[in-house]
Amino acid sequence: MRESEQIVDAMAAKNIPVTYVVFPDEGHGFARPVNNIAFNAVTENFLAKCLGGRAEGIGGALKASTAQVKHGAEFAPGVAEALQ
Repeated sequence: MRESEQIVDAMAAKNIPVTYVVFPDEGHGFARPVNNIAFNAVTENFLAKCLGGRAEGIGGALKASTAQVKHGAEFAPGVAEALQ
């Protein structure tokens, strides 16, 4: 995880949009389907904002997961609201 944090810090320092989400109960892949769904929802909304496309709303996908947004919720529309 330290390497991931270094990449996030380097991108943020260069004003490159980055959303950093961790799933503490997962390894390199997703064993829990709710975490996979949450990851895909955040990714879809991040890419829609950065690439100018459209995305389905996040809805309750994050609440059902163990997602922890460590950085850049503002770059994935709906993430901050989904965590409240």
